[in-house]
Amino acid sequence: MRKLHYLSFFIICIALTCMGCGKKEEIQSSPFLDNIKLTLHEKQSTFKNHTHIYIVNLVNKNGESVDVDSINLKMEMKSMNHHVKEEMNKIKKGEYEVKLELPMEGTWSKQIILKEGNKERKIFRK
Repeated sequence: MRKLHYLSFFIICIALTCMGCGKKEEIQSSPFLDNIKLTLHEKQSTFKNHTHIYIVNLVNKNGESVDVDSINLKMEMKSMNHHVKEEMNKIKKGEYEVKLELPMEGTWSKQIILKEGNKERKIFRK
């Protein structure tokens, strides 16, 4: 009988844990964000060796420069567990820039996060 109580308690704990860890609502993109063409390039830096300047240009399907509420650039070097994330600054319509101090040189994967209102689009680049 005692084993039955422990088993019941264990099952209830698992059920409560699963219910409490409910799915987080996933942020969706929008047709506006989905139709943006993004180019990313690195600007030659005159700073220290580990300082990098990245520029993002945004255009719509008609080739016109467009703005969004915000852009974040996230850099990851998974093999070394390095992560750097910064919000980009608007330079002019459709052009954003950020200066990052990376902990080391190497292969970094890039994630650009476009946000417009409560919508977002994530773009991955190597």
